Amino acid sequence: MTASPQGTFRLRCAYVKHGRLAYLGHLEVIHTIERVVRRAGAPYAVTQGFSPHMRIAFTSALPVGTASDEEYFDLHLTAYVPADELLARLQAASPVDLAPYRARYIDLKTPALTAQITRMRYEVALQAVRGFDLRAQAVSRALDDVVRAGSIPYVRSGKAKTLDLAATLVAAGASQAGEGEVRLALDTRCGDAGSLRPEILLAALDRRLAPEVERGGPIVSTGIQDLAAVKRYSICRTAQYVEDADGSLLSPSRADGTHAAPLSVSSVPSL
Repeated sequence: MTASPQGTFRLRCAYVKHGRLAYLGHLEVIHTIERVVRRAGAPYAVTQGFSPHMRIAFTSALPVGTASDEEYFDLHLTAYVPADELLARLQAASPVDLAPYRARYIDLKTPALTAQITRMRYEVALQAVRGFDLRAQAVSRALDDVVRAGSIPYVRSGKAKTLDLAATLVAAGASQAGEGEVRLALDTRCGDAGSLRPEILLAALDRRLAPEVERGGPIVSTGIQDLAAVKRYSICRTAQYVEDADGSLLSPSRADGTHAAPLSVSSVPSL
């Protein structure tokens, strides 16, 4: 840990986004955590200039409705407070479903979160509509068809866009979670080429699973998709990683450089 000549310190916090708070937009999350920092009495630094504001930076935005087990923010402080003490104060000031669970000081020269994190994992739980026989084997075949297409055209905010699967999807797996329930695990890449939006992938997957259903035009990115074969689904970003030069995936918030576990679908909760 180092301090700048001005005496600022940089604290990296991991936090969750669970329950109903998964439906907060990114700006709402930012504003809520800024209020948490103030309530915790943290000696936060502010930017210079005409409109000074809290020096805090976040990871890339989650689509509305997507939960997360591992989000991050970097907070600049004007005075040193032991990380465990400040973490406890932040936890006490936070709603449970948006609470931090790990904090440590990092070097001020560490790259920004959005530049440093290039890999993300998601876990998805799918529940079939009544009468639809949803099986992991069929989902895997449909997923293979979607991936072989290489990209998914969709519309967002009235603009035509394309999700490049070759650049953003590293691996995917499906397993049976129960009758009419399937679990997906996605290992994705994010960077200059963009990042994978799981809801767009699910919409394309649903069209493969139920091709007989009439669709009203292209896939539209709304954050929450209305699907034909799937009655309910939940998406959770389970981890974010820094990719080392040798391809190893490292935690952004652990001093011991903990490596990622193999991709697994076993921990996705049932709906």
